[in-house]
Amino acid sequence: MSRDPRAARSLVHPLWLGALALLVLNDHAFKGAGLLPGWLTGKLSDFAGLLVAPVVLASLLGVSSRRGFLGAHVATGAVFSAIKLAPAAARAVEALMALTPVPWRITVDPTDLIALPMLLVSYRVLGEVMRRPEPARPVAHRLALMAGSLACVATSRETPPCDGGASCVGPLPAEPASLVIGNTTEEEQLIRVRRLRESVQVDCGALLADPTGALSRDLFANAETWLIAPGRALPLQNAGCDAFLIDAAGLPLTLLAWSEADFPTQLLTTVTQSPPPDVMIVLQRAGARLELAEHPAVFPAPPAELPTPAGACGASFEGGRLDWTTSTSETAVVAGVTSSPDGCHAIATEGGDSFYLCVPAEAMPIQAGDTLRIADVGVSGGRYPELLPGQQASATGIYIESEAYALLALRGNVLARWAMAGRSSPAAEFSAALTPFAECEAFHDACGSLVAPLEASLLGEGVSGIVTLRAGESAPLADGAGTLHLVRADDMPVRDAACFTAPLDQPRQLESVLVAAPAAP
Repeated sequence: MSRDPRAARSLVHPLWLGALALLVLNDHAFKGAGLLPGWLTGKLSDFAGLLVAPVVLASLLGVSSRRGFLGAHVATGAVFSAIKLAPAAARAVEALMALTPVPWRITVDPTDLIALPMLLVSYRVLGEVMRRPEPARPVAHRLALMAGSLACVATSRETPPCDGGASCVGPLPAEPASLVIGNTTEEEQLIRVRRLRESVQVDCGALLADPTGALSRDLFANAETWLIAPGRALPLQNAGCDAFLIDAAGLPLTLLAWSEADFPTQLLTTVTQSPPPDVMIVLQRAGARLELAEHPAVFPAPPAELPTPAGACGASFEGGRLDWTTSTSETAVVAGVTSSPDGCHAIATEGGDSFYLCVPAEAMPIQAGDTLRIADVGVSGGRYPELLPGQQASATGIYIESEAYALLALRGNVLARWAMAGRSSPAAEFSAALTPFAECEAFHDACGSLVAPLEASLLGEGVSGIVTLRAGESAPLADGAGTLHLVRADDMPVRDAACFTAPLDQPRQLESVLVAAPAAP
């Protein structure tokens, strides 16, 4: 009795034949008949198809080993996952199948991945068939392979267009999206889409209050290019509060911005005649030009050139920002101090170590010969009056003390206080209120982040009267508690975290330095 060692043996196994029958029956009888819910018929095709397809692929390739059989299953799973997760992959397969007599329409739906375990079932059950001695059945194998190939191709074929009759209930292509851009012109349109970079963090309220003014073009990533056929729509997803720049030949740069609260992600059809008007941004002709029709998510693009902030709104000292490096020892004797034009000071120790401290010159008491005690400072949690509603205190700093002075440099969303370094203060702690700096409008910095300068009002028993500070100014505290230097006070409702060396996960950015004589023993 002759033997057939190839994967084609699996084509006559009852499991494979049953899956083939279910696939054909589901795609050509159940779908659109109203007998079963649409979501169920879609999932049945996925479950049955993942039993049928890898065996068809292995048979077409003439696989005769378990390793090759496994490769066919891995390839099937990879392609299936790609077209269910990535719209670009789905569109690429559609474009390829459009060259054949059976064009496809693929629905991108990550929930379809629930069918992937069928690949394991296929490999474990049908793979065992390759090891068993079976008589060769070339005719049966060829017929089964032809039927399986046709079933796999036909399961995702393009749905014929509806003729308007009552019996026309064919499914429309759909993908998860918040909004879609629908091409209502008669030509294919090649559009460029730039999304906010992943490192950009936004306060949604501030962004949507004035999207054009809140954003700069520097905050957007490189463009992706999409070809939208007439009557088709490009899906756009929003992970919370997002923005896109859109342009094309004949279409001026246009800004899209919205929140998921206004337009939640849902399964939207990607043909222009179907989506509800509120979730489709219409790409249309306006004479010889293109335009995006009026929509709550459509805004003018940010200007290419942003205005320079007024001098009073710039950096508070020549370096502009508070910074430091950590010393390798907790105690050190200063061998020398070298100050650079950028406002940073290199502090060399007698042990050969060195560290840097970037503070305003008037807040820099360290000199050669000083014996320093150095400690890192961290603030996490707690309530302070300068915090934004709903925020918890978060700050990092460095504490340096000698026989002649103490220094606390802190950056985060709260101002420096001696208690944060575990140091007692001769006076009660001050209170603080932060308000917008009336003389400075919000501006974009070199990274494109939106900066709204603040001024601090110090009050309470820790100060004499009410003291108002702006970045670059200082004020004495009561009872010899030292001097508070305000280095920076900004709200940054739109910020690019990748542009900062320090973690930037809070919209309020404060930098301050406390300098005082040492505490009494």
